[in-house]
Amino acid sequence: MSADNGIYILKTKDQYRVAHLQAIDNVRRSAIDGDWQSRRETSGKCVPTRVVELWGRCKYTRNEKKAFEIARKLEDSLPICEYGINIITYNKPWKYIVKDARAYAGKEIKYIKEHGKERQWDMEQLQKIADGSYFQSCAAGQNCPVKPSDPQRVSRPEDAG
Repeated sequence: MSADNGIYILKTKDQYRVAHLQAIDNVRRSAIDGDWQSRRETSGKCVPTRVVELWGRCKYTRNEKKAFEIARKLEDSLPICEYGINIITYNKPWKYIVKDARAYAGKEIKYIKEHGKERQWDMEQLQKIADGSYFQSCAAGQNCPVKPSDPQRVSRPEDAG
């Protein structure tokens, strides 16, 4: 059985975010268009809502060396890390990724409801991204996937951008 996990550093134009993730291929899965990797116009691109879902509540650093230090510590803390440390580049500043994610989440919500696919997606989380409350719940300590003691927490996500 595969662990299907790795440490993924999201490199944007203005920061780095580090997360231990499974099924990283989901970063290219759109509720509207399916797998972006299989489409010529979106191949190699990440869905902005998935980026915010996966790294949005992680603390960030602006220092590449620090990001790799965090990633190595996180990798060392795991019993198994199948894919090791990887970098995913999103060539925009974080605040624009969030802006794109908010707009795209609204489109995904509409599409999901029109096609009766609510059971396949986390509608509450998509709605929080769309309305901007996703980061507020994290600042309040609610449902944050990263505990304050985790080594990837460097700076507060709501301070980014």
